[in-house]
Amino acid sequence: MKLTNVFRWIEYRYYIMWCIRYPWLLAHPCRIGRGSRLNIGPGARIRFGRHICFMNHFTGYFYGKTTIGDQVFFQDNCHISVHEELTIGDYSIFVEGVSIHDENHIVAASSDPIGDRGFVVKSISIGRNVWVGAKATILPGVHIGDNAVIGANAVVTRDVPAYTVVAGVPARMIREIIHSEQFMMQ
Repeated sequence: MKLTNVFRWIEYRYYIMWCIRYPWLLAHPCRIGRGSRLNIGPGARIRFGRHICFMNHFTGYFYGKTTIGDQVFFQDNCHISVHEELTIGDYSIFVEGVSIHDENHIVAASSDPIGDRGFVVKSISIGRNVWVGAKATILPGVHIGDNAVIGANAVVTRDVPAYTVVAGVPARMIREIIHSEQFMMQ
């Protein structure tokens, strides 16, 4: 038996275990790397597209509605926390260390400990064919348009229009991506 067939069987076996443990999980077989953790809450509604890849040490906390499109790739050490809603379009790429949170602690002038104040929760929408650079953070309430590029170490606090490149802390538009029928080498 070829080694690749063994790996496929192991991945399929884990997929079957997921389907038995989480019958409300609508997912096609996907790759889940070593050391990855997926915590799925009792009220979670999850829909994974085809050919999703979670590389090594991925961490996911799924307590709300999560929809991830086809051929989405998460490199090593990515983190997702969903309490309300997260939508990711097809063909998006998340490079190592990307963090996506749809919740944040309530920050206010108060004598209460910050852990006792609760959370603000807002949904996140990420379009098709989005590229998110290494160690970028996407915060609650953000909408990222199709074909956008998020620079490395960016903190996205506002909406990102389609066909734009953003970078920095907080993320700001660097330039627009110009549509071209001809691929140009630089």
